[in-house]
Amino acid sequence: MACLFNSIVPHRFSQLWEADSHDSNGHRMSKLGPWDGETKILVGIDIGTTYSGVAFAFLENGSSQVIHRVTKWPGQEAQEQQSKIPTLIWYDANQKAVAFGAEAQLDEVEEQAEDNCWFLAKHFKLHLHPDDLKTKHNLKLDALPPGVTLRQIYSDFLRYLIKHTQTYFEDRVLDGKRIWERYSPKMEVVIAHPNAYSLKQQVFLRSCAVSAGLAGDDTASSKIRFVTEAEASVHHCIHYANMKNVLKPGANFVVCDAGGSTVDTTLYSVISAAPLKIKELRDSACVQAGAIFVDLEMKNYLETTLAKAELDPEDVEFYTKTGVKDFESYTKRNFRNKSAECTVIVAGSRFNNPAIKTRRGQMTIPGSTIQTFFDPCINDIKLSVDKQVGVLKVPYLVLVGGLGANGYVRSEFKKHYEPGGSKIILSDDSSCKAVADGAVIWGTSDNVVARAPRYSFGLDRRWQYCPLTDDLAGRKPFITLAGDLRVSGGWSEIVHKGVAIDAGVVHRRSYRRLYKKPTLRSDTLRVKLWAYSGDDKPRWAKDPLGKRLDGFRVICTITANLQAAEGAMKMLTNPSGSKYWELEFCVGIRFSGTELESFLEWKENGIQKTGTVSIILPKEDILD
Repeated sequence: MACLFNSIVPHRFSQLWEADSHDSNGHRMSKLGPWDGETKILVGIDIGTTYSGVAFAFLENGSSQVIHRVTKWPGQEAQEQQSKIPTLIWYDANQKAVAFGAEAQLDEVEEQAEDNCWFLAKHFKLHLHPDDLKTKHNLKLDALPPGVTLRQIYSDFLRYLIKHTQTYFEDRVLDGKRIWERYSPKMEVVIAHPNAYSLKQQVFLRSCAVSAGLAGDDTASSKIRFVTEAEASVHHCIHYANMKNVLKPGANFVVCDAGGSTVDTTLYSVISAAPLKIKELRDSACVQAGAIFVDLEMKNYLETTLAKAELDPEDVEFYTKTGVKDFESYTKRNFRNKSAECTVIVAGSRFNNPAIKTRRGQMTIPGSTIQTFFDPCINDIKLSVDKQVGVLKVPYLVLVGGLGANGYVRSEFKKHYEPGGSKIILSDDSSCKAVADGAVIWGTSDNVVARAPRYSFGLDRRWQYCPLTDDLAGRKPFITLAGDLRVSGGWSEIVHKGVAIDAGVVHRRSYRRLYKKPTLRSDTLRVKLWAYSGDDKPRWAKDPLGKRLDGFRVICTITANLQAAEGAMKMLTNPSGSKYWELEFCVGIRFSGTELESFLEWKENGIQKTGTVSIILPKEDILD
């Protein structure tokens, strides 16, 4: 998501600051301590709803660490300092991507598109958003190009981003071509995504990255990693917004990343200052209240106003498109308050219509009207932030992102929060994608040591039969192979929503399965992992008829190879004298970075075994 800065050039990061220097192009670089890990290329990618960006670092053992923001994108030659590009792709009639990013907005390209019936893929990130976000906000999605899947669009765009990154790397890094050839096969990529994304979206993005050539199938799980946009932003701001001096142990702070479509808010607490370690205090928030919804309000206003002028419908469509584009590029970014009138270019200089306050193609709109475009989003954002803060004392609120860069949004935040003791911390550089920078920093120095899951995770299980309650509820008991009475549909929680989990720490719970024979139907043990969105700890995951209760869903299937199943099973005898076999196993859950990892543990002939992290999504969660 976009964040306002003033220069787009490389920066250095670590714990030890040195003097600033400049590269051969005059770009400022902040020098920091040497890299002591394996020599490698690390790339951070932020695919935003409206704008995208890439940053990278060549981390050479013993050398200073330097972040390069990728600039000089095709189509932006006249805007050298831009390190963000429009998230756009033109597709021709053969479903081939023919123009990307800034090039897609060039006049000659738009003329070609009109002449050849090309189709524009825009705001395609919204198609990837979780269903609850899309449903809650009644999103009207832009149609994807005919015959083109979301998977192809993401793969094409990632391929374009990494291709230009390679060109930029080879031009900017000393001996860059040789270094790229040597180290890019093992390149690590960190992709940023909204707080609301989960395993479903991560699996999809990792698959698209493989299709784009960023990693192979066998290395994707380790080479393609994910960070939330809010967490990337906090890493960026810690290093570039002078926050290190104010982050004392025990201090709380909120990061609000108000970007193109989603607004991510996360509450952190500082555990230690040197080295810096922070933890999430509760599960992060994500609301649809980003900049595109301000644009949508403008679009509705223009359509209504122009229609009153009794213009030709095609003219209304063209003038609206022109006006929204100008509003997004200039008026929206510069709006400060309702006191001044604003102008938006809707047509050429020969177009005049006093009835709609338009002279020489420029429509005059009262500032009070522009304010109404912003206020619904601002109100939703403040509600989300207020919920995160609760009754806690939060001395600092970090506001980043494209919408967060707007002067009116900033002033409203200051009026709302600073009287209560929360100082607003800002980043100022409209040309950059701070999230891409932050993704690289996170990839080297992940300062978050505990994260609060957005869901509770566990398994459905069989509870011991209790006649007094189960009969009344209509739950019918059955006799297990062990000879005891059980009822199905119970909920067995392993980790609870909103309760911070230390990074790398495994939370596990034991289970058992009963078999008539000491063998499995196959060599693979499969266990379905469930997620629950509620805040409580229910006893049941299914109703008496076996239907999933509200808030529950199967998030994935965990697998483990049990070729030596007999050595893992224990023979037992039930009260009636019949033999059966019991397989005991544990389900383990941990967070590696921002990713959920789950695996199975068991014993074979007394030896502890741990399965690999092997996760299969439900068919309904596999995206095309």
